[in-house]
Amino acid sequence: MSYQSDEEQVQLLKNLWKDYGQPVVLGVAMTLAAVSGYQYWQKTQQQEIAEASSLYQNLLDTISNGSSLEQQAQLSAPVTEEQKATVSHVVSSLQKDHGSSQYAAFATLFLAQQQVQDNQLSAARASLEWVLAQKPSVEIQTMASVRLARVLISESSGNGQQALDILTRLNAGKSYEATVESAKGDAYLALGDRKQAETAYRKAVDAAGLNRPLLQLKLDDLAALAPQEG
Repeated sequence: MSYQSDEEQVQLLKNLWKDYGQPVVLGVAMTLAAVSGYQYWQKTQQQEIAEASSLYQNLLDTISNGSSLEQQAQLSAPVTEEQKATVSHVVSSLQKDHGSSQYAAFATLFLAQQQVQDNQLSAARASLEWVLAQKPSVEIQTMASVRLARVLISESSGNGQQALDILTRLNAGKSYEATVESAKGDAYLALGDRKQAETAYRKAVDAAGLNRPLLQLKLDDLAALAPQEG
C-alpha cells in the first residue's frame, strides 16, 4: 500500500468514513500510521548510514589516500600529529553518533592500532573494550578480542590468564583458527606454560596451512628453551 501525499491519505479516510463508518476508518488509519512510521524509520536509518559512511571516508582520505584502514595498518605508515588529531575527532564522532555501525568499529580498531604503535597500551585497551561492548559481528569481535589479548599481555605477563579467558570464549570458526591459536600460545607463554604454548603454536601452523615464519620462530625459541636431554 502506497500513498503519495498526506492530502491523499486524508481524502481516503474521509471517503471511507462516509461509505463504511468508524471501524473501517480506524483500521485503515492504523495501517497508514504503521506504514508512515516504517517509512520514517527507513529514511532515518539511511541518513544515519550515509552520515557514518561520510565520516569514515573522511578518515580514509585523511590518512590513507583511499586504501582501507586495515591495509594502512599493515603498511605501518607513519601518521602525523595532525592526522592523529583528525583520527581522534572522527572516531569520537562515530562512537557518539553512530556507535552501532561497523564504520565506528573499524575506525576504533584503527585508532587502537595507532595507540599500540605509540605505546599507549591503556588507551588501546579502552578502545578495544569499547568495540567489544557494542556487540559487533563475529569477524570484528574476533579481531578486537585477539588484539585486546595481545595488548593485555604486552601490559603485563600477569595478564596472561585474562588474555587466555578472552580467547577461550571466542567462537570464531576455522577462518580465524590460526590467529586465535597463535594468540593463545602467547598467553600460555606469559603464564609460563611452554608445553601448552607449543601445542597452541602447532595448531596455529596446521590451521594456517602455509609457511608462517613468525610462528616457526616462536616454536624454535621454545625448542631452544627446552631442557637438554642426555
